[in-house]
Amino acid sequence: MVEKAVLENVQDLVNLRILLMKELGELNGNEELFQKATEEYFTANINNPNSYTAILKVDGEIVSAGSIVFFIRPPSPGNLQGKEAYVMNMYTAFDHRKHGYSSAILKHLMQYGQKSGVNRIWLNASSAGKSLYQKHGFIEYGSEMEYKFEKNKTAKLLIEMGLKES
Repeated sequence: MVEKAVLENVQDLVNLRILLMKELGELNGNEELFQKATEEYFTANINNPNSYTAILKVDGEIVSAGSIVFFIRPPSPGNLQGKEAYVMNMYTAFDHRKHGYSSAILKHLMQYGQKSGVNRIWLNASSAGKSLYQKHGFIEYGSEMEYKFEKNKTAKLLIEMGLKES
């Protein structure tokens, strides 16, 4: 079952992030400094209302995690509120892959994003992760992938504001 990460989960999140960076070949500096910075990040943001981290445990061990962060951009015609979300830090421990854990985390984050009022979620995917995101409706745009929730949300908002959709 997917659940919200809490402060007690920080060290497990740090460990998963280190595994992710090693797998991507991006951990090429001082691992100790990276570990400390990652621990500080999760400790500071685990209860931040603009950030949400989901975890999945197997036999009490966190084996999969992912995060979503929210931010406000200037309004656009397709997003009058400007609120968007970015999915990051998606990772499932190697020995626990092919069980649907990443899908469960991603679905949970997407539902959380939709409930939070975003109509666009985007991310940068590794080559290994692209098929997961495509399976859940994300579309590639250059180096990014995005998912847009129902388009009639925009039309409904325009109607509520007394405007017409062009």
